[in-house]
Amino acid sequence: MFFAKPELVLLHPPSVYDFRKITTVPSPISDLVPSTPAFELYPIGFTFLGEYLERNGINTRIVNLAQRMLEDEGLDVPSFLSKLRPRAFGLDFHWLTNAQGVLEVSRMLKEIHPDIPIIVGGYSATFFHREMMRYPQIDYVIRGDSAEEPLLKTMEVLRGAGSLEDVPNLTYRGPGGSLRENPLSYVPASLEYLGDNYRYAIRSVFKYHDWKSPRAFWNWWSYPITMVLTCRGCTRDCGFCGGSSSALLELCGRRQPAFRPPEKIAYDVSLISKFTSAPIFLVGDLLQGGKDYAMNTIELMSQADPKNHLVFELFSPAPRDFFDRLGSSFDNFDLQISPDSHDPEIRELLGKSYDNEELERNIAWALEAGCKKLDVFFMIGLPGQTRDSVLETVDYCAHLLRKFGPRLNPFVGPLAPFIDPGCAFWRQPERYGIRLIHRTLEDYAQAALSPHWRDMLGYETRWMSRQEIVDVTYEALLELNALKHKNGILSPQRAALNERRLRDTISLLKLVDDILAMPDADMRRRELEKLDGECRKLRRRLYLPKEELMWPLTGARFRKLNILRILMGGI
Repeated sequence: MFFAKPELVLLHPPSVYDFRKITTVPSPISDLVPSTPAFELYPIGFTFLGEYLERNGINTRIVNLAQRMLEDEGLDVPSFLSKLRPRAFGLDFHWLTNAQGVLEVSRMLKEIHPDIPIIVGGYSATFFHREMMRYPQIDYVIRGDSAEEPLLKTMEVLRGAGSLEDVPNLTYRGPGGSLRENPLSYVPASLEYLGDNYRYAIRSVFKYHDWKSPRAFWNWWSYPITMVLTCRGCTRDCGFCGGSSSALLELCGRRQPAFRPPEKIAYDVSLISKFTSAPIFLVGDLLQGGKDYAMNTIELMSQADPKNHLVFELFSPAPRDFFDRLGSSFDNFDLQISPDSHDPEIRELLGKSYDNEELERNIAWALEAGCKKLDVFFMIGLPGQTRDSVLETVDYCAHLLRKFGPRLNPFVGPLAPFIDPGCAFWRQPERYGIRLIHRTLEDYAQAALSPHWRDMLGYETRWMSRQEIVDVTYEALLELNALKHKNGILSPQRAALNERRLRDTISLLKLVDDILAMPDADMRRRELEKLDGECRKLRRRLYLPKEELMWPLTGARFRKLNILRILMGGI
């Protein structure tokens, strides 16, 4: 079991390969997720892929290259990669923010290991699969939202068994470099086949003698939050989302969501609660599977009696008895919902058909049932949204805080940096008043290198330009920061630190604009390099917005004896 040689290395690249060297002002585009702007959080699907392949006899190791680079600024990446010699590398291209990193790390891998195939998969890879094959470093693209079986069959072909023609969902080069696209025929209707991904993750640390590479994001070791997958697909059709029902039908051939059995979700919660007291985030709204499915899942989870904070997503308002069941089942539960705008008309345009009365009724029910923390997310850069509308959203946050108190925590952030390819806004931008600026894979890769996040934005709207989106974002963040201080969510010290961070960012962006206006390219480069120290100082304050997203641990970070028992099969 220990010190095995991997046959497949699943590697997660940073958003930009040279993020440690290039001068970029930290942006708010990752403020509402656990990862930094390096987008070092790899998809939960990596652990399911690893488990599935190992169950079928293929040793599979996860390497979070982005996290390794964040952790060790002196890490020699080419030297590190040269020591990896699997039969194949698998890179995720799920989030479009990772476009430059995927292409550059793939190029580097191919330069170091010219004979080792590179396989790429994920939502963005699916959308850009033909364009990706124009890059010589990419050998195969696996399309769709479920890559387990196609990846297994690809690895079997690389072992010498079978034919590429028989691998579902695969795009590859045929004789003479001709493009081949196998049918998108592997679209599982159920996720019952997915295995014990957390047991796999724990064992792989010891199996590959590597406790650094599998870590999920920058501070996971001190804050080991975990995620539990509930489904693939969505019943909603939000206009901006690449995971919406219409986008997934077009990209992945998925006509309806595939759900994990309640027993497997409950098993995950039970196992996780045995090795850590950190929060457990359930990915996906349980009510998508129907009320009976949701209630059955909650009942089975409650039997494990987890003390961890359990975080549930709501894609739309829920019935009162759903909150009552959560309150009677768990000591600690938390909720997240994203109305996106205070304006129901804008919300309707996005594909969310509920008004503020319904939203506030849900908030009241949740808090009455014992919800410890309720996060409410609003976005900037939406169709129909003006500067005044954004500031009215902040006013609405003030109303919510007055009405419900500090257990409610509102967030505001830009719909950035890109419109998801495949979503309704992408397919019909004129209908929604959107102008797409970036369209090709190379557009996105090059945009990621800009020192100003305005130039990363792949769109603007009829109501706000890219610069106006940037300006009102900081205006809204400053107002909301003051509101949170006033209502007891942020201490005076923390609010002051955050305000300083935001104002320093605004000043630095203005300096960047002055430099970008210089006519001489060499002078621009030299002046930007002079700002690198200030950019690094700002990066060291990125923890401030992250801490607002955190839920408390309810005990020890890790239960080491139980980890040993899981490793040995005793749990």
